[in-house]
Amino acid sequence: TGSGNDQVLALGSALLNNFVYERVRRHGDSDAEVTRSQLGGVELCDPSHKRLAQCLQQIGDELDGNMQLQRMLNDSALQPTQDVFMRVAREIFSDGKFNWGRVVALFYFACRLVIKAISTKIPDIIRTIINWTMSYIQEHV
Repeated sequence: TGSGNDQVLALGSALLNNFVYERVRRHGDSDAEVTRSQLGGVELCDPSHKRLAQCLQQIGDELDGNMQLQRMLNDSALQPTQDVFMRVAREIFSDGKFNWGRVVALFYFACRLVIKAISTKIPDIIRTIINWTMSYIQEHV
C-alpha cells in the first residue's frame, strides 16, 4: 500500500533526523551545532521509535570504532557533494541486500557529511544531505 510505504518513509526520515541530531550533539565539536529545524525533523515521541533510535545510535557507536571507515571519513579530500554521497550509497548496497545495519551505515555517512558541512561553514547544505539520503532510501530500499 502507498500509505504503508509513506509511513515507513516518514519513520525513516524521523529516524535519520534524530540520528544526525543526536550524533552531532554528542560527537561534534562545540562549533558543530545543528538544530532539529535545520534537519527538517521533529522529535521522536513513540516509545518504540525511541528504542529503535537508540539501537541505531548503538550501531553508530560501533561504526565509530571501525578504523578503516574512520580513515576514509577523515580524509580531507572527502567533500559533502551529491556525487560523493551517491558513490558511497551505491557501495554500501552494492550487492542489493538491504538491512538496518546498512541503512545505519548510510545514516552514519550522511551524518559525517553534515558534520563536515558544519565544520567547513556550509550549513546550507545540511537539509540537502538529508534529502539525498531519504531520496536514495525511497528509490532503492
